[in-house]
Amino acid sequence: MLQQNVAKKNERNVLVFELLDEEMALDASCVREVIEPQEIRPILQAPDFIEGLINVRRFYVVAISLRKRFNIKSMDGSARIRVIICKINKVIIGLIVDNVTEVLSVPVSSIQPAPEILSAQKKGSCLSGIIRVGERTITLLDLEKILTPGELANLSGMRV
Repeated sequence: MLQQNVAKKNERNVLVFELLDEEMALDASCVREVIEPQEIRPILQAPDFIEGLINVRRFYVVAISLRKRFNIKSMDGSARIRVIICKINKVIIGLIVDNVTEVLSVPVSSIQPAPEILSAQKKGSCLSGIIRVGERTITLLDLEKILTPGELANLSGMRV
């Protein structure tokens, strides 16, 4: 039993998803659930990357397009689009992604720090590291840095 606990401490569970043809991941401990796209209700004067509000079990959650957030060309509708419901600090948000592929348990030793040049750039600031698993390279994102503290604070003041 003790040996299993040590092994788990040396591993990290991540939720792997796709944007365009890139594999990206978030720490699975921040993820509450993955859902199919819902009807989106627009928000007045919201930034472009905020699609609007979705109703998740009678609670409205802000839906954020990661494609728009990262300035990735939009896709012509995909049947695999998913919304990752997650918690940043005390705010629940939905991240719209192209596809969710798996929950992966990776050794901490397989996570390399983000290259300095990328983590120093504004758009790359949410890059937490690079996961190498076999031939795969997965970009690990820091959920708390996808939105700036100001953007996160503004979410509560948005009106439908």
